[in-house]
Parts: sequence; C-alpha cells; structure tokens
Amino acid sequence: MKFSKSDRAYLEKRKALSAKYGPRDLWSVIDHWGLYCGIGNLSRAVAVQDLLRGVLGVPGHLAEFGSWRGANLLYLAKLLRIFDPLGQKQVHCFESFEGLQTFTSADAAAERTRGKYKGSYEELLDLIDLYELQDEVVIHKGIIQDTLPLAIETSPSLSFSMVYCDIDLYEPTALALGLLHPRLSSGGVFVLDEWNNDQFPGETLAVREFLKRHGSEYAVEHVAGTRQPSLVLRKRGG
Repeated sequence: MKFSKSDRAYLEKRKALSAKYGPRDLWSVIDHWGLYCGIGNLSRAVAVQDLLRGVLGVPGHLAEFGSWRGANLLYLAKLLRIFDPLGQKQVHCFESFEGLQTFTSADAAAERTRGKYKGSYEELLDLIDLYELQDEVVIHKGIIQDTLPLAIETSPSLSFSMVYCDIDLYEPTALALGLLHPRLSSGGVFVLDEWNNDQFPGETLAVREFLKRHGSEYAVEHVAGTRQPSLVLRKRGG
C-alpha cells in the first residue's frame, strides 16, 4: 500500500523524538499544533477546509458519519464559526462511540478492526462546552442504522450541503448514501474518507452500488493533495 513504508519510518522517528524530549503539556502541544502536526494530517485538514468553503453557498447542514473522538467533527464546527458565524448550518454527528461493530461479508478482512475507533462521548461533550459549540453541533448517539432513520423521521425538513462519510463499513455507508441522496442539495457533496482503501472494502462497494443507481446525478471528483478524504461525489444541478 502506498505510503506504508514512509508511514512506518515516520512513526518510529516520532516515537524516538517523544522519548528524547519527554512528555509535553497537552495545551502547549495544541497551541503549537503547526510544530507537531504531521504533514499527512495537515493535508487532510486543508482538504476538508476547502471542501467546506466550497459548499458554504449550498443550502443545508453538514453531517459526519463516523466521528470517533470528534476531531474532524469539531474542526468542521469551528470552521463554520469562522466562515459562516451568522448562518444556520450545523454539523450533525452520527456516532455510536462504541467502535466499529456492524460488519457484513462485504467488509471482508475489516472484521479484524471490530471495536476499534471507540470514542468518548463525555469527553466530546466537555470539549463542545469548552469551545461553546453547542449551537453548531447536533449529536445522534447510536449506530447509524438506528439513528439516521430516526433523525429523518423526527426532522423531515433536514437537508444537507455536505455529508462526510468516515464509516469504513458497507452497511452504514450504503444506508447513509441511499437515505441522504434525496436530502442532499444540488451542488452539495458526499465526501468519502476510505474509498479505494483495501483495508475497508465495504465502503468502496457501497459507493459503486450507489453510483450504479445514481451515477448520472453526480460528478465524481478526486481530492488533490491528500490521501484522505479520497473521493467526492458532487450532486449535479436539478
């Protein structure tokens, strides 16, 4: 897999550097993030910012499926605070906080990641409170197969301009694409984080099946300058 050798070397060097200089205060690292942040993570942040700014003029909220600890979720919320502080857009978070659980045969060897990416709901709430992002973030706690249909049923007016899919697995990815296709505004985007990733084949399969049904309604775009996200589906005008 591309970058595997360089990633291993980077992680070893990072580990050695950490041992050399010892622990750092959490907030000191955060405030000097440009010093400590890896280029791969930085390139992803730049790509996500560009995607969000590209849909600021598109009606509808943002959604993230698979938020793990909430880093990208709060990043999106903070970007909204900066670029659209008086607008109505919110970020809807769909996350179980229990790690990966709902595997099918389409997910193949991804089964070995069962339980991985378990987040902390309480810590996320504390950080939302710290940055006063309560108006920007809406959390739907539970597995996507339960929370997404419920969200649509209880809020039939929900529409979206950007749907960030970091789900990894086949069934919830297929569900999110299928249910939110009619609720994604023209010019809005589905953003896939693990598309074309051999470790999580279910996400790619779900996208292929979705495009068989709706391919003529979307422009398929590569995300330049970053390895993740790896695909954008931009909804064509009606």
